[in-house]
Amino acid sequence: MDDTDYALGRTSVEYERLIEQAELLRPLTERVIRAAGIGPGMHVLDIGCGMGDVSFLVSDIVGPEGSVLGVDLDGTALGFANQRRAAGGIANVVFREGDARSVDSERLFDAAVGRFVLMYMSDPTAALSLVAERVRPGGILAFHEWVAGISLASAMNLPVLASFQNLISETFLRSGARVDIGGELYWRMRDVGLDPEPRPLAEIAVCTDQGEVGYRRWALFARSMLPKIVEYGLGTEAEVVDTVERQLRNELIDARLTPVSWLMIGQWARKPQVDRDAV
Repeated sequence: MDDTDYALGRTSVEYERLIEQAELLRPLTERVIRAAGIGPGMHVLDIGCGMGDVSFLVSDIVGPEGSVLGVDLDGTALGFANQRRAAGGIANVVFREGDARSVDSERLFDAAVGRFVLMYMSDPTAALSLVAERVRPGGILAFHEWVAGISLASAMNLPVLASFQNLISETFLRSGARVDIGGELYWRMRDVGLDPEPRPLAEIAVCTDQGEVGYRRWALFARSMLPKIVEYGLGTEAEVVDTVERQLRNELIDARLTPVSWLMIGQWARKPQVDRDAV
């Protein structure tokens, strides 16, 4: 499959951003995974695992009797993920370089999960179908994705942040990413024959009285995306630096409540059980 141009790059700056993002978003993703029904003893496939944070989260949930296979195309990120796994003494996670849509495994998984991964795939519906083939009948598929068209920044009178979020969204769109994929998960899962939960979990992550934390979140985004912003002709380096280091800092540093994500939707579904009457 031809996927999108990864607008955030694969640099040490981006790897740092991913780790900090994971810390901020962990509570939201944990609620999605637990609500989906993933629990102790399950064997789980983590799609597009990157630096390993979702894999580590799931490993805590499935416990020592369960396991997680994290798969990603970025071998450098997986190298760091393996270092973090070893440093944490985590024994029930294995990382593998490759495409999770075609990963070979001796077993079918009890569940497959992913965070901010379908948005980068050229055909998310086909991807869901391929992933479902690697999940046992009755198993779970759970994804946590963005709806970038919905943000709190404007409503909270944070015009610089609202404008910067629009710049990020436009950069993603130019790269081919699907910034509103979260709102499409239900019907895409249904279209491939899964049984999606009709009441997904929708949340926006915020920081309270932590303007510095909120500012750093978006500043790291700017550092990762700057090369593509310039390449796509959406702004110059000087313009972006001025927006982030002066205007955005001034707006957020004293903010009492700062959004650190767009709307995030957690959608899960079950793979139908085998129809025994048809066997």
